[in-house]
Amino acid sequence: MLREVITNDWYVGFCLFSLVIVVSAKKIDSQRFSGFLKLFSNSNYLRIYLKEHTFFDSFDTLLFINFCVNIICFSWIGYQLLYTNVDMSFLLLSQLFPFVAGGVILKILLELFLGYVLDLYNLFNILSFQQISSYNFIGLVLLPLNAVLVFGVNLAPLAVILVAVFIFIISIAGMIKTIQSNLNIILNNFFYFILYLCTFEIGPYLVIYTVVNRV
Repeated sequence: MLREVITNDWYVGFCLFSLVIVVSAKKIDSQRFSGFLKLFSNSNYLRIYLKEHTFFDSFDTLLFINFCVNIICFSWIGYQLLYTNVDMSFLLLSQLFPFVAGGVILKILLELFLGYVLDLYNLFNILSFQQISSYNFIGLVLLPLNAVLVFGVNLAPLAVILVAVFIFIISIAGMIKTIQSNLNIILNNFFYFILYLCTFEIGPYLVIYTVVNRV
């Protein structure tokens, strides 16, 4: 049976929207943006901007919007491949966006609250900044990769899987960098750190996996 062809015009609009957001973030602070591009090549960005870190400043907010848009687009591509064709539209994006953005923000707020309760707020503040930076970096990487998946390889299964693995590697690399930078604090509070990993890092993926398999 031939696969139904669905127009990709929707993605052109979302791609242009994301490009405008990324350019706006660069205009706000070009020096910070340049450092952000080297997030995983050295620790300078996390070390420098952690001192000025506020919960979702304008720079992080713009890149976070880009992340939400592109992770939704990538999820749509994966759903198209694994399940069935669904027309993407601005209405669908506007419905999914609050769930993705709200879910991530709620997760980070709960982590900060747990840090306050356990008297480890500084550690959890570092973790939250690392997570926000990793999410934003993933969004930046997904912007061109989604375009390749949609227009270049025509939703090739292997390409989609490789991109998903790459995203996972970026997330793990960000966590490893944070652990290396705060190894003494983590070792002194190893039980709480394991609790954090199981509850906030591993748990959400298990929930998402369960929900997707029930669809």
